[in-house]
Amino acid sequence: MTPMPEHLRQATRARTEEAEKRARAALAELAKAGKPISFTAVARQAGVSTDFLYRSPELRTRIERHRAKRGPVPAATADPPGDPSTSAAVRALSARLTRQQETHREEVARLRKALEVAQGENLDLRRRLACYEAE
Repeated sequence: MTPMPEHLRQATRARTEEAEKRARAALAELAKAGKPISFTAVARQAGVSTDFLYRSPELRTRIERHRAKRGPVPAATADPPGDPSTSAAVRALSARLTRQQETHREEVARLRKALEVAQGENLDLRRRLACYEAE
């Protein structure tokens, strides 16, 4: 694998630093407003993913420290299924899995119907054969 060019490394570093800055500001705003602090709340406020927050040791520690001060976040603030702070990869994989499940359900229903037809034909042929064997 070829190494990443320096200008791309710098751009990545700058983007990460900007996201960390937004996350720290969001954490401060939430704390100042007295709102419940969670990874999801900070991610929404800062416009970053929860994955980003969990992978940043400094931000993770800060959020966990604030959470510990206030106690557990009520269940009402749990992530809704289409949460924008969820990583894009997780959302894409979830959507793909949902489509595959639906496709498999349709295929199983089609195969069950075909099996019913085949079993009916098999039973009919056995009955016909039994008539010839009786003679």
